[in-house]
Amino acid sequence: MEIRVLGSSGSEGPGRNPTAFLIDDFLLLDAGTVSLSLDLESQTKITHIFLTHAHLDHIKAIPFLVDNIVATHGLGKITILSGRDVIADLKRNVFNNKIWPDFTLLPSSHNPIMRYQVVSTRKPVEVRDYRIFSTRVSHSVPAYGYVVADSSGEALVYTGDTGPTDRLWKRIKGFKVKALIIETSFPDEMSRLALDSGHLTPSLLHKELRKLPVPPDHIYITHLKPYYREEIERQLEKLDGIPLTVLSDNLRFSL
Repeated sequence: MEIRVLGSSGSEGPGRNPTAFLIDDFLLLDAGTVSLSLDLESQTKITHIFLTHAHLDHIKAIPFLVDNIVATHGLGKITILSGRDVIADLKRNVFNNKIWPDFTLLPSSHNPIMRYQVVSTRKPVEVRDYRIFSTRVSHSVPAYGYVVADSSGEALVYTGDTGPTDRLWKRIKGFKVKALIIETSFPDEMSRLALDSGHLTPSLLHKELRKLPVPPDHIYITHLKPYYREEIERQLEKLDGIPLTVLSDNLRFSL
């Protein structure tokens, strides 16, 4: 499994792209940025996008991605996957022929560039050599974390945006978690805002990591709000005995 970090920020600014993780060139976890990070040929290789939730910083790049793929005259097609509530938000609020064209009908209803697939939290979705498991997490809107497992049971776990949660940690039992990508959006002095909005701080992160049945081989931190990044990083460094890597855009790693 090859992972490329297209974006790892909890907002947008110079040199800071919203969240998107590309697996093996074809599978995206969230889509806060795509076309600003990939050339057109690379964009056409993407076939599946698993969305954690419908907040703008996690879906922002999809309209431009599908628009670009249309221009290739059939070189690519996209399946958007998430929970029923997230898909409903996309249909109602984005691809509604007002904010953006409904690309499930373009270039024709018989041969659309984009389609939706509702995922269940009860059974996995199989995409090529991977099984992707979905679990609800604790955010301000309906949101899902994902376990991306290969045939041997080795897995990448991605929390998306979440505050303190338990369901995802119960779901990962039995998997050999090689890497955990987990959010930390705010510094500790903003813990009330973090809890109210469904996010983590370094201290809250520490409590979540203590819930894990088995420590993952690697822990990657994402979704830092860029204007608090330095303070969050200082506080993360004080978490003794926990090896963490704060992600940056265009970082690549393998499992």
